[in-house]
Amino acid sequence: MKITNTFIKTQKPALSPCKGQKCMNEHKAGTVDMTKIMAFLPFALCFLLISCNKTETAQTEETTAAPTELKLTAEQEKNFGITLGSPETRTVYDAIVLNGVVEAPPQQTASVSFPLTGIVRNINVLAGSQVSRGSTLATVESLELIQLQEDYWKTVGQLTFAEQERQRQTTLTQEDVGAKRKLQQAESDARVLEAGKQGLEAKLQVIGIDPKSLKINQIVRTIALRAPIAGVVKMTHATIGKSITAGEALFEVVNQTGARLVLKVFEKDLPQIKVGQKIVFPGGSATITGLSSNFDPTSRTVDAYARLNGTRLLAGQYINGKLEASPRQAETLPETAVVRTGEAAHVFIKTPQGIYQPVEIKTGVTQDGFIEVRFTKKPSAPIVITGAQTLQAELTKGLGEEE
Repeated sequence: MKITNTFIKTQKPALSPCKGQKCMNEHKAGTVDMTKIMAFLPFALCFLLISCNKTETAQTEETTAAPTELKLTAEQEKNFGITLGSPETRTVYDAIVLNGVVEAPPQQTASVSFPLTGIVRNINVLAGSQVSRGSTLATVESLELIQLQEDYWKTVGQLTFAEQERQRQTTLTQEDVGAKRKLQQAESDARVLEAGKQGLEAKLQVIGIDPKSLKINQIVRTIALRAPIAGVVKMTHATIGKSITAGEALFEVVNQTGARLVLKVFEKDLPQIKVGQKIVFPGGSATITGLSSNFDPTSRTVDAYARLNGTRLLAGQYINGKLEASPRQAETLPETAVVRTGEAAHVFIKTPQGIYQPVEIKTGVTQDGFIEVRFTKKPSAPIVITGAQTLQAELTKGLGEEE
């Protein structure tokens, strides 16, 4: 900007012959005005420079505005891997995340113990071993078992004598030889011993010994602990030579057949959970079979139960699954077709003139590589399916450098 210097020529006023004070004052006033004008000139110059800079900045911003369309050559389209297509109608659903664990039914879980004190003599299985019902898990030797059999045989002998005495007293009473009191006593003794015998037989059966299989005066020192159900040995608590107490759990056997999922459903998701809905998780799926009627006020959840669909999982295993809720038909595009810029999203269309333009869309759920899309106005031109990200990069190329 060219600035021209301006010179102001002043003429000193002629002094009157009187050379009085009034003339001197007028001369001083002219000198003061000239000083003020010269002092203002630098400020005026700065103002002009700032105005020029603002004009140039506005012009620069106008020239760097982002383009809104692209025109590609055939070679560029090939290099960008551009393919065109249209939205596809698919069944989509809202995915509700549910977490839970695998639980074996109570009737498919067994804790194996021995009802008497004893010592473990042999162990035939390890944790993880597959066992069938009745398989021997371990062998236990027990002094209480020996004492129980001893009491049984003593009772059997006493009962035999009591029965014989009852028969003699019955015969004597019928011949009016014996007293009725003795017959009554004999009958009472026989009944007491019979009850004792039956009780000891029941105890032997609980332990796993059939009294009918015992031979007279034969004492069994050891007994086999057997699996009550078929399944997998989940845990062992026994070692050879270990002294065990009555009822102490030595093995845990779990049958995975009939295992189910116990899932936590949050209060906000509860209205969308229905029996029969499908849950998918890595490696399998399950179907909702029921909902608990108990609400946990601490976690604000309700338990949901699901049946595994042919998937083998272990009891106690953690599961992170998704439930398919609110299924619906919707327009979808492959994920490669959608360009996200912050919270917004758009796709590219190719006009009949061969120009690529972005079209704003709203997105919904994403599943199986497809995104639910909603158009404000559905375009009639084909949509870029692959190569959209490259187009976006080409469209915005250079903006960062100029800034």
